[in-house]
Amino acid sequence: MHPVIPKRALPTLFVALALVVAPAACSDDDTDDARQEVEDAAESAEENAGDLADEAGQAADEGQARVTAEALRTAVSSNDTAAEEGLRSVAALQEAADSLPGDPEVTGITDGDGDGLDDDGKVQVDQDDSSACLTLPEAADDSTQEGDDDGTVDAMGDIEVEGGAC
Repeated sequence: MHPVIPKRALPTLFVALALVVAPAACSDDDTDDARQEVEDAAESAEENAGDLADEAGQAADEGQARVTAEALRTAVSSNDTAAEEGLRSVAALQEAADSLPGDPEVTGITDGDGDGLDDDGKVQVDQDDSSACLTLPEAADDSTQEGDDDGTVDAMGDIEVEGGAC
């Protein structure tokens, strides 16, 4: 005859058995390995969060440089001197650069041959750690246009703005 265990005692027996078997199933090495995996995952998540924050900050800086370059594009296009002398006019570019809000660094306005026009048509706007580049029409004839009634130059679409250094 087999011993009979009352049904009421079965849950208690299973709990007691689990308390005996469970500690034996997890060795110290398994516990240490699990703890190390959790620590590694937490460290990796922290690094990823830092990387994402850095990338977001860089994108914001790049966006600000681009916005400032677009403001320069608009300022050049609505400049009376540009309407008279052309979009590559060094005087017009300098006037437009001086009108920008904040304190961006505007570089690349050069007139090596003394004709009053920017030599390569590339003007760079640096703000914080980022840059944007304006590319002006190649020939002086292409950039000299009659001003509209509102004083803007029709060639605004000819000025290209791109993110990054020139």
